[in-house]
Amino acid sequence: MQLRFVDLTLDLMMEVPVMVESEHAVRYAEYLDMLNTTYSQAVDYLLKKYGPGRDDYFREKSYQRFLAGELKSIAKGKYARSSEGLYTHHVDENRAENLGNLKFIRHYQYPFSMQQRDRLVYADLIEHLILHAIIVKETDGRFGDQGYSRFLAPMVRDWYAKSIIPGPDWMKVAYQRSFLTKEETEKLLKRIDQDPRANVVRHIRI
Repeated sequence: MQLRFVDLTLDLMMEVPVMVESEHAVRYAEYLDMLNTTYSQAVDYLLKKYGPGRDDYFREKSYQRFLAGELKSIAKGKYARSSEGLYTHHVDENRAENLGNLKFIRHYQYPFSMQQRDRLVYADLIEHLILHAIIVKETDGRFGDQGYSRFLAPMVRDWYAKSIIPGPDWMKVAYQRSFLTKEETEKLLKRIDQDPRANVVRHIRI
């Protein structure tokens, strides 16, 4: 399946997005199309849409010293595109949980290769939500659900179903970039619960 994508015109000085109705409809259709892809296809689609990672997630020397117990934190790379309303997703989160979390990194001793720029992909909030939903489906709930149920889905519900506009400027940009109506949000979340997340086993990790 070939996915289409367009850029939504944003007025960053306003809290309510300026939408071109036809473009909004196409973007929503793209979200639904993405739900029908495999994880590999979804990642490839986003790489073509936004380009590759701009930097490693963490600095390698700092990362290795953290794994060795020499440091309490890890210096981050200059990968972020939050000013554009985009999140950074670890591609390997379909086989490792919480790759950006220091507690998980120390416990599981994740290799630095999982933090390199070629293992990162950018996504708007809804695309990030869908990535995690697909991971949940393809791994029978072993991975992806913590990010989905504890972080992404609650944020999507608050922003778009409950009309709670976020405070920080970078979040406002993200809010506007992936804006959905309340009806669209409820339909999308319902569809995810009826397919990608339906009847999966929940696995408790640390």
